[in-house]
Amino acid sequence: MLNKVAGKILIKETELNLKMMLAGGQSFRWTELVPNSWSGVICNLLWILKQSPDSLEYEAIGLDGSDDVERTIRKYLRLDEDIKSLYAHWSKRDSHFEKVSSKFPGIRLLCQDPVENLFSFICSSNNNITRISSMVEKLCSLYGNEICIYEGKTYYGFPQVKSLTQPGVEAELRKAGFGYRAKYIYESAKQLDALGGERFLEDLKAKSYTESKLELLKFTGIGPKVADCICLMSLGHLGTIPVDTHVFQIAREHYMPSLKLTKNVNDKIYKMVGDLFKEIYGESAGWAHLVLFCSDLRENRVKEGTKRKKEMPQNKNKNRKKAK
Repeated sequence: MLNKVAGKILIKETELNLKMMLAGGQSFRWTELVPNSWSGVICNLLWILKQSPDSLEYEAIGLDGSDDVERTIRKYLRLDEDIKSLYAHWSKRDSHFEKVSSKFPGIRLLCQDPVENLFSFICSSNNNITRISSMVEKLCSLYGNEICIYEGKTYYGFPQVKSLTQPGVEAELRKAGFGYRAKYIYESAKQLDALGGERFLEDLKAKSYTESKLELLKFTGIGPKVADCICLMSLGHLGTIPVDTHVFQIAREHYMPSLKLTKNVNDKIYKMVGDLFKEIYGESAGWAHLVLFCSDLRENRVKEGTKRKKEMPQNKNKNRKKAK
């Protein structure tokens, strides 16, 4: 019998946008079971989250008796942060944010495990959310410990650093479809293990953003954007701005018209965009920019879906005419 604990937290859905948080490119370990119900792994436990307009219900499965369940989920979702005050502060500083935030309330920055975050974002190189999620799931099934079987699916914890340093890891990951990322994962795991593993990353939380980023850039396969993702989502450097294509396009369209003819993000542009958002939003700029990122991601998905729907009937009509 599975050892589990269930609970309920009173919080309105306007203060917790679970879908945008769990499927918006922050973490890659969540699956929507049915609308407003999610399964995922945090701290080597399987979590089932169910959201209603006024509450969040949770089940934590795979307990060993020493877990503070509600504290874990509150920390992960940053539920103790006053999101209404944060949104109000950012809206006063930026009219575009005010417009966007009215459509996408309740987006919180996840507080993630640094080891999992590091290797997950190594997988993100030149990749999309669906494929990254598939790779992270494969990494866990190959090298993580089994937590439980729930409704026919086996769930695994994230691998220990040491398990990713074993001979044959790179070859096995290449066989599993990781491509060049297989080498990055294997080499970074060896580097991290030599530095002390998880403890090394935990110690970076006490360092400045600049020091933390410089240390992360020493790892194989970690560039400025991935380093910034780790700093923002796992090390507590909330002013960090990871600049990817979406963020660059947001900056170009709404804040920096001088970049209209610029196609690519080089080091200079990366810094310019990051500095801009930091100047606008202040010490929690990374969280604020995440709201803009999620809204842009969502709107692009809607546009793509609408485009596909418009194209499908046209194709069918063409086929019918040809058949005649």
